[in-house]
Amino acid sequence: MTVGGMGLPEPDEKRVLQTFLELARIPSPSGHEAGVAAYARSAFEHAGCEVVIDDTAAVTGSDTGNLIATLPGTVPGTIFITAHMDTMTPADEIRPQVGEDGIIRSDGTSVLGGDDKVGIAAAIEVVRVLASASLPRPEVRVLLTVQEEVGLVGARALADDLFDGALTLVCDEPGEPGTVVVTAPFHHTFSATFRGVASHAAAAPEMGISAIRMAADAVASMQLGRVGADAVANVGTIGGGTADNTVPPECTITGECRAFTAESACAVRDAMTACMERAAADAGGKVDIEWTFQYPGFLIPAEAASSRLAERAADACDLPFMRVESLGATDANVFTLKGASCLLVATGMKDFHTTHESLAVRDLVDTARFLLAVICMFGDDAGRGAEELAGAEDTA
Repeated sequence: MTVGGMGLPEPDEKRVLQTFLELARIPSPSGHEAGVAAYARSAFEHAGCEVVIDDTAAVTGSDTGNLIATLPGTVPGTIFITAHMDTMTPADEIRPQVGEDGIIRSDGTSVLGGDDKVGIAAAIEVVRVLASASLPRPEVRVLLTVQEEVGLVGARALADDLFDGALTLVCDEPGEPGTVVVTAPFHHTFSATFRGVASHAAAAPEMGISAIRMAADAVASMQLGRVGADAVANVGTIGGGTADNTVPPECTITGECRAFTAESACAVRDAMTACMERAAADAGGKVDIEWTFQYPGFLIPAEAASSRLAERAADACDLPFMRVESLGATDANVFTLKGASCLLVATGMKDFHTTHESLAVRDLVDTARFLLAVICMFGDDAGRGAEELAGAEDTA
């Protein structure tokens, strides 16, 4: 693979695999990411980065802040590589194993943690390669966040002026390396409390108004699951009542809706609200509904410079390039809100959030290759641009 006529150094397969295995063995459930932060800090500092742990732990409640490692550039521009340090559970003790088929798995008693330690391992390898290469490169900033899995908490706590429009490669998506998510959803959540009238369920049931019945009628009348081609809706929890022999006076349900456009998300939200209000009114009760807008979606056109750069990088790596849509949520949604120009990058992780999660060694290496190609092509473009500008000034 070449960039600007120069060979692009390849990731060291054994080294990046060893990095991933070491990271995977460090337990890091949400809120307890300090071990991973310490490992990553040491790795980045040894590669020549300046490393900062921000002061957001006081806000997030994690045992560490978000980590930001900066490798100085040789040409204008900045690119972020991001991943998150927390994993889902069970993760008290993770024993990663590399099979003869080239697939990494846990021993079946825990998650593997490829979500998102494949992103961290790839980022460390990219920085190591770039630090020892002579190719032009922009400033590279690696951002590792806390508590992504429980609501993008670390990302939300970041300073609003951190990105300043920089291209941001978010390594947190299933699928083959070379795939990028170009459409992500707008997301709303709700909590609704139905209020009825308590009464003895045997002696005077007709005197009561069941809040659980209201909630059930509301849920039954909603369109849940896929709503059209670009939206989803769900009711996730329900709870209420005081005793089996009492008509329940109160019941709370929670849920969400997501859609690729703000208009569709609002339309689904309003339809769910109407179902809840109608069920309460029909029963003679009341409902208090609180909606929360979680984050905006984003859309990257095929003609956008970042999309074209990703396609060129995939081609250079002989990887299949695909633009896909995802209704899932990642830190990229919050980063976009804070001014980043995000590409959500696939890393090959499979069956994540389960005890049969797996990752192909080849996909781990290809993730690092793809990131390197994007950064080096960006650097080559910037370097040639600077040379052309200098030439123009000399001529003038």
